Amino acid sequence: MDLKQDAFPAPRSGEEKSGRLLDVKDLHVEFHTRDGVVKAVNGVNYSVDAGETLAVLGESGSGKSVTAQAIMGILDMPPGKIPQGEILYRGQDMLKMSGEERRKIRGRKIAMIFQDALSSLNPVLSVGYQLGEMFRVHEGLSRKEAKTKAIELMEKVKIPAAKERVNDYPHQFSGGMRQR
Repeated sequence: MDLKQDAFPAPRSGEEKSGRLLDVKDLHVEFHTRDGVVKAVNGVNYSVDAGETLAVLGESGSGKSVTAQAIMGILDMPPGKIPQGEILYRGQDMLKMSGEERRKIRGRKIAMIFQDALSSLNPVLSVGYQLGEMFRVHEGLSRKEAKTKAIELMEKVKIPAAKERVNDYPHQFSGGMRQR
């Protein structure tokens, strides 16, 4: 999960560039199945300050992805449920926010890069179109303006020939390029 501090537009007035970005407190996630309740995450706690990087390590099935999905607000509910805990982004409890409020944060302030980037990118849309979506949705930019921003992002992460590659599809990029 990438907590974006400076990657996209500069903070608006009143937004800090330092301090606590994320507090996860006693987070529990469970899934309700035909066979009963599966407790996937039991009491996760951590904090991330501006400028810090957090690595979450664990065995397969230990709850890393479920925790990240809960924080991002992309956990399938149902069958998933968050019966307990807090997810505070800059002091605001994301679990008490409306879907619209969370969408304003997701993508612009907090993002998740999936391990298998090919499966998380839409194969029928160009990479540039998908990168530009954030600017169209959150910044209200036109398609042309969003495409220019997508090229800038591709250049920033060292995608060779970004201007020419912006119209390519995910399968035309290497795995490392897709993750970038």
